[in-house]
This record gives sequence, C-alpha cells and structure tokens, in this order.
Amino acid sequence: MVDAMRILIFCLSLLLPAAAHAIDLPQAIGLADFARASRLPPVERVNIIDGRDDRDSLLAIGPSLGLSRGEIARIRSVSGYVGCLSPSPSVGSAALFLTNQQILTAAHVFFEPSGKRRWKCFFRPQSVDGPMIDLVVDDKTHFGSKKPKAGSNNDYAIVRLVEPLEGAVPFRVAPDVPVQNGDKLIVITAHPAEMEKEVDRDVPVAQGCEVRRAIDKSRSAAKTSFFRTDCDATGASSGGMNLSRVNGELVFRGITITTGPWRDPRYKGAPYSEKGGSVTTALGTDAAILAAGRAMAAGGS
Repeated sequence: MVDAMRILIFCLSLLLPAAAHAIDLPQAIGLADFARASRLPPVERVNIIDGRDDRDSLLAIGPSLGLSRGEIARIRSVSGYVGCLSPSPSVGSAALFLTNQQILTAAHVFFEPSGKRRWKCFFRPQSVDGPMIDLVVDDKTHFGSKKPKAGSNNDYAIVRLVEPLEGAVPFRVAPDVPVQNGDKLIVITAHPAEMEKEVDRDVPVAQGCEVRRAIDKSRSAAKTSFFRTDCDATGASSGGMNLSRVNGELVFRGITITTGPWRDPRYKGAPYSEKGGSVTTALGTDAAILAAGRAMAAGGS
C-alpha cells in the first residue's frame, strides 16, 4: 500500500499540472488522457463558461453551496481519483455508485487513444487518509460499449473495487424524478487541470452550476440519458460526480463526460452556447447506466 501511494503521488505530481498539455486534440472531448504530454505546447487556462472560473476546494466553497459538514464528509468518502498506471498513465474522477464496491466514471480513463486497454487501475477516495484501492478490470467490467468513444453516450464504466470501501455510503439515484432545465448542480471533481485557484490535491474540487438543457429521455431511455450544463470542465474532469437536491436530499444525477475545446483561448469565459461549443455534457445515472449498475451490484456484468 505504501509503494502504491508513492506511485500515485508521483504520477499526480507529474501529470496533473500538465494535464492540459495532453488532451487528444483530434477528439477534443476526452478529459482524462495524459498521453503525449511532452509534445504539446503550453496553453492558457480556458473553456470557462459564462465568465470566471469559480471552482474551489470543497472545504472552502461547500458551506456556500448549502452543504452541511456531514454532506461534505460523505462526498469526500465516496468520490476521488480514478486512474491507471500502464501502459500509459491516466487520471480522472469517479464516485461510488449504488454500492460501496463499485464506481462510476468515464470509460476513456481505461483506454489509450489507440483503443488499447490500460491496466493497473485504482480508485482513491479523497477522505482523510483515503486508501488507494485496486480496481478489478476484467470481463465483468461494464463499459458502455466494447470500444467506447470518448465523449459519447457510451463513454461510461462501472468498475468493481477489489474490496468494499468500509463506511462509505453512495449517494442515491432518483430515476423517478427527471433532471429539469434550471436544476442546480454541485459538481465534484478530484483535481481538474489548469484551475485558476490552488487547491490541496487531497481535497475534492467543487462548483455550483446549472442544468441548461435536459434531454427528453423518451428518445434515449433504452440507452443513456444526458444533459447539458454550464459547469466548467478541464483536463481530468471526466467522471466528476454531478449532485443535485431532490426534495432536500442530495442525489447522484450524472457524471461529467465532455466539454468544448477547452484548450482554445477563445473559450475562456465565453457565454454558454451549445452551437458555439461553450458547453459541458453529463451522462445521467438513470436509464442504461442505472440498469448496468444494478446488474453489476447483483453479481452480473
């Protein structure tokens, strides 16, 4: 465990500050890939929707977002870093989903741009002294498709932990209460690249933002649902947990999956615009993703 932690700290120290230099530009949508970092030039902090980058430490901003101490502690216990170490490293965000022995995140964390599967994968919650837990990535791992495309509706993964995360209680899903335009969100990411504020890497990053367009699920309920938001997203934001209140209760609404061309300085502070690319997309935790999570929790795949 000590050696694994040293590896994680080393990878984070190398990768997270440089994450913005490693996005696969032809795709312009995967936020977790860190390959080819040394070949890309330095860039500005960009793709901040509707003005300034107001992402901040969960501990600093949580109370102003209406979070109690207990809710902040619970968020830290169920969400954190997900990544793989071989053959190339990747880091993204993830959260426990339905049980304390499986996570939901972006599938492209587990694949190189070539489509080759990564291995030596882990999850580390951002609770105080949170453990680094190996992930079981095998034939029972549920990817949205055999070859999930980064930023697409099949870019999700439900992955088992080798052991339960004791004491952690995942946030409930509320499939009977559809996501609506104007819903207030609290988005949690492990440590997105190129933030304007400095945040301790052991503390989740939070932002209050809004659902700008909820997609009619009648067109996609058999597959995955998704919604558009004005939440800021940069490198390593993939898989970030989208929370919202339903009848006063925090529920797990979706995961951040893609944003516009965030390395383009024209998008820094640009107004929300789907046509213009100043938009972030989340996959919903209902529909196909909920069905897959329930099947895995019941022992299937």
